[in-house]
Amino acid sequence: MNTRMDSAITNKDKLPKGWEWSKLGEISAKSQYGWTTKANHETGRLKLLRTTDITSGSIDWSSVPFCTEEPEDVEKYLVESGDILISRAGSVGVSFLINKPERAVFASYLIRFRPKHGIDTKYFYYYLKSPAYWEAIGASKSGIAVPNVNASKLALVPIPLAPLDQQKHVVAEIEKQFSRLDEAVANLKRIKANLKRYKAAVLKAAVEGKLVPTERPWKQVVLGDIVTSIRNGYSKKPDAEQGTRIFRISAVRSMKLDANDVRYLSGVPADYQSFLVASGDVLFTRYNGSRDYVGVCARVQASLPPTVYPDKHIRVRVPDSMLRPEFLIILASTGRGREYIESKIRTTAGQSGISGGDLKSLPLDFPRVAEQEQIVVEVERRLSVIDELETTVEANLIRADRLRQAILQQAFRGTLVE
Repeated sequence: MNTRMDSAITNKDKLPKGWEWSKLGEISAKSQYGWTTKANHETGRLKLLRTTDITSGSIDWSSVPFCTEEPEDVEKYLVESGDILISRAGSVGVSFLINKPERAVFASYLIRFRPKHGIDTKYFYYYLKSPAYWEAIGASKSGIAVPNVNASKLALVPIPLAPLDQQKHVVAEIEKQFSRLDEAVANLKRIKANLKRYKAAVLKAAVEGKLVPTERPWKQVVLGDIVTSIRNGYSKKPDAEQGTRIFRISAVRSMKLDANDVRYLSGVPADYQSFLVASGDVLFTRYNGSRDYVGVCARVQASLPPTVYPDKHIRVRVPDSMLRPEFLIILASTGRGREYIESKIRTTAGQSGISGGDLKSLPLDFPRVAEQEQIVVEVERRLSVIDELETTVEANLIRADRLRQAILQQAFRGTLVE
């Protein structure tokens, strides 16, 4: 197989008494590739379970497509409770334990394993989530464009095998500790969702004049009435390892600009004078593969090194004596401003986009500059608190994932249970 797998199998002194090294192929019935056919997303009698249907960790059977062609020997490919499916390409090594399936066959990029009698199915399955398994999978990937493994290679993956009664104890302890982690993760995700809702409420209050007292009426215009410049970015691709900075498309996210998310163009900044950003510029994302990122915008901060913006961004400049760039970003990121942008998004060849012409018709409703500044200060104060909390939540979600891996590592070293 490979050196790492072989050394893992021969290093028997690390296993507890009564445990032994085995291989996935030795503790399961002969593995089997799935049925080859195209997916039919309209109608059919037999569903086709694919890699993409199992990668989230659960199966939404309502979204699983049907087979375009059914196998003559349907029973050979039908999934059953207790089947373990492993992806051999794309999301290489991802596995799923079938439980209460609908009538479906598994697709050709999946390999089915069925543990033999005397092997706890969940013990087998949890090992496929462990760091040791993933290390073995990493060692056995092949291919260039699409990493893949085959059934023969998966059969040689080593597994530390405990006696059956201990397998059951290990599974019970894993599930007990995972249950606690799952509860904590669910709470963290609820907090994350609540923070997102609170952020939306802050922005909504800001554009409705409810966050800071202001005098009415507010000025109502479209962006084209006041804009001093609106222009697409530089169209040529980065071509150097160093030179003049150019933002990547991902540098602009909703209300945030990552000043370090750059590549490089050959030459000096003076070569790109017309496309250099300046403090106070507002950059909108013109094109993206995801609609959610189209039309999002962020402000260019002061003291930025000379940087070019690419053609998938639109640079907008407004007179700050009338409209503060920071307030424009708030207006474009929520309420009717965001609704307008979403209504103008067009999708072509998998890419979604808007135009500078679309932005010129962006409806704007804003108070006096002094009041805009007060609103911006209050929005930034509240969003900074939200950002801090979100960072803490994300850190704890990462920690939970690491704890999960640590539990599995202990489980298959024989140190999780006495």
